[in-house]
Formats: sequence, C-alpha cells, structure tokens
Amino acid sequence: MNTELTPFPGPLNGHNLGALSLGAQRQTRREVERVQSRAVVAKLVEDGRALLTHTALEHVGALTALEQHLITVAPLGEARYREIVDSYTLGASAAIRRWG
Repeated sequence: MNTELTPFPGPLNGHNLGALSLGAQRQTRREVERVQSRAVVAKLVEDGRALLTHTALEHVGALTALEQHLITVAPLGEARYREIVDSYTLGASAAIRRWG
C-alpha cells in the first residue's frame, strides 16, 4: 500500500507556489509537510485501533466459545467462567477506548 501523500492540485500546487516569495514558498511547504505528517500519524493510530479491536473480538469470541463449552462440561463453574470472560472483555474494551 502506498502511504506517500502528495499535495493535490489546487491553490497550493507547485505552479501557484511559484507566485509566492521564496520565503513564503518554504513556509507553505513546511506547513503542508506538517499537515501530511499529522495525517500519516492519524492513519497509523486508526490502523492500530482497528488491529487491536479485531484481535479483541477474535479473543472474546474464542473465550466465549470456550466458556460455553466449559458450562456444558462442568456446569458448576459457570459463574466463574462468565466472570473471567467478562473481565477480559471489559479490559479489552478499556484498552481500545484508551488507544490513541
């Protein structure tokens, strides 16, 4: 996937920058680079949040399936199984909320 960002055509394209003084051109380019940098970081944060969420959902699903199986095998542990899976789920939800 290409993550390189380039300025889009419009008021800040290379041709229009030529009408500015050299100092204004440098200042404008630096500001565009800062905006692009913030966009790249924001995308990486969202990608991380999505990966964390995906992993948590997989784990909650697997733990819930195991919980259900254990309830049929050893029903006396039902309250304990639910407590453990619920605790994991709450912790994973909190981690996702804190991310980024």
